[in-house]
Amino acid sequence: MDISASASDSSADTHVPWGAAILYAVIAVGLAWLVMLPLWLGEGLASPLFLPLTAVMMYTPTAAALIVTLFVVRPERKARYLGLVPFRPVGRKIGLILLWPLFWLIVGFGAFALAAALGWADADWALAGLAQTLPAGMSVPMVVLITFAVLPVNILVASVAAFGEELGWRGFLTTALAPLGFWRSALIIGVLWGLWHAPLILLGYNFMRPDVTGLLLMCGFTLFVGVLLQWSRYWTGNVWPAVVGHGALNAVVPVTLMFTTVTVDPAVGTALGVPGWIVMGVVILVLVASGLLGRRGRPARLHGAPTRLG
Repeated sequence: MDISASASDSSADTHVPWGAAILYAVIAVGLAWLVMLPLWLGEGLASPLFLPLTAVMMYTPTAAALIVTLFVVRPERKARYLGLVPFRPVGRKIGLILLWPLFWLIVGFGAFALAAALGWADADWALAGLAQTLPAGMSVPMVVLITFAVLPVNILVASVAAFGEELGWRGFLTTALAPLGFWRSALIIGVLWGLWHAPLILLGYNFMRPDVTGLLLMCGFTLFVGVLLQWSRYWTGNVWPAVVGHGALNAVVPVTLMFTTVTVDPAVGTALGVPGWIVMGVVILVLVASGLLGRRGRPARLHGAPTRLG
């Protein structure tokens, strides 16, 4: 299927709008640091402002994307440029949206099982650690049942928050960098997405390493996740599956951490670190080998820019 841009937008998008892309990055990163400044001036991750400020930070890419799209790039079909439409093919989008939670469960448990097999983490398959923290009247099976029962609601809530990031990364920036081809654009977006997390990572979030090492680990994680989420944008021609994929990631992977010990190192014992990269890398190789990611797997149209997957 032809994935070249529509004639109305092609003249403006035959080359990467580097000025707009750089401006987007500056605004998104700058706003993220501005939003998180109270944490840096106060109690860090222990601040009661952590959760609300994190929610606001997740919408800084959307703010940057809207500013640059509306006032700098100004494509004729703005919603298409951002990946908000079209909704067809509907079946492909719905199928991928429904598969994301199962996929991230497999990645989460697969990464931890790999880490345990390699001796990088200690498994707590009996959830003994969880049992010691439960209040009276609560049992481990009850907690597990409730956790999985509310997962659809948690995914929905997490997807609302994830939209704030995805409209920027898999919406605006994926379209803007599309002329570079899939792999080069995915590399740039994945690394930039990781660096955007710096205000949190340098406080010790995720990897408990408030330094360059923690930031590099985050970039590794976002690079692998970014390839998968960007593939969903290409394969469906729409940003919504990436939104739900990101939301499902944030809601589902923490569930798998119930089976880890409190001493696990996220860099080598969870889906955030090397085991997760390995599992996701295998999935990416399968997508390439099957033709779903590559020159043979181009069923979707990436509106707003000429696109190539090679």
